Amino acid sequence: MSGVANEVFAPPLGFQTSGGPFWQTGIVPLASGSETRNARRARPLRRWSVMGVPVSRSDADQLIRFFNARSGAFQGFRFRDPFTSQSAEIITPSDQQIGTGDGVTTQFQLVLDDGASALRTITRPVTGSIRVAIDGVESEAFTVDDTAGVMTFTAPPANGAVITAGFSFDTPVRFDQDTLEISQTNTGAFQLVRLTLIELQEGANA
Repeated sequence: MSGVANEVFAPPLGFQTSGGPFWQTGIVPLASGSETRNARRARPLRRWSVMGVPVSRSDADQLIRFFNARSGAFQGFRFRDPFTSQSAEIITPSDQQIGTGDGVTTQFQLVLDDGASALRTITRPVTGSIRVAIDGVESEAFTVDDTAGVMTFTAPPANGAVITAGFSFDTPVRFDQDTLEISQTNTGAFQLVRLTLIELQEGANA
């Protein structure tokens, strides 16, 4: 059952999400007062805290069922990051360069330049959102695996052709804990105390 379920976690309406990227840096103070620093990752991970307003019994039950279906932290799932979930504010087929044709290769991995030294591998694109261009000319002659982010053209792009794409995407995540804590207000409503999500790195990011 492990791995990543191809299901999207959608917090009930009104829930607040905070979070973003975090790095791991090893810092060693030296006797001279200076320090050495070592980046333990080529790319950041992301973490989000989800906190909720009072919700109905139906919303609370839906959240509990989703949590139990994942066996807590055991199985990953898709999450729409409220801060970064598209290649651009308005998606166009020229948003991101994803490769260069060689006249033979038909498969290309979706990637995103988010400012880090290594490109972010996009493994969970949203079906129907992807626009692609070859040398600036939009093409529909491709398919996409929405559980790997790999595009497959019906014919290999020509040698030297620049391949670009725009897309929406989800982030593979898991719950950070095996316990779901929900409180009940004095009005009888239910409220999520806190829930933390951790990014799972797939593909070249792993």
